[in-house]
Amino acid sequence: MTEDESLLALAIIHGAIYWKGVAVIIIGMLLLLTFAFSLGVFLIFVGAVMLGIAHLTRRYLLLAASDKRIFIRSGILYADMIEMRYAQIESIELGINPIGQIFGYGSVIITGTGQRRVIVPFISNAIAFRKAVNDILVDK
Repeated sequence: MTEDESLLALAIIHGAIYWKGVAVIIIGMLLLLTFAFSLGVFLIFVGAVMLGIAHLTRRYLLLAASDKRIFIRSGILYADMIEMRYAQIESIELGINPIGQIFGYGSVIITGTGQRRVIVPFISNAIAFRKAVNDILVDK
């Protein structure tokens, strides 16, 4: 950010990002108790890897809005950093599935000019973030 720029909204990544890894570990544990011991061990390993990737994603995924532009950083090994000025943004939308409605998270979908479309999942304050960006877009 530049010196004359101020942060207006920062997206918070919801803890639901871990649910898939937890589900795979539970299935692996159930298989350990039944007939497929080696498959259960494999699924527990895969679930642990999924939890590790989810933790790193939660740590390194960033969605922030300043008074001049939106910042998006994603990726673990290869960091993809996107800065979109408000003049380049066509729309900002929300994708909230039924599970997201229950647990309070959604995906923020930012569509820019041209073919640029960015989807940032598991945002716990998605509605507040969209409102903050829409307030800026209306003023400009």
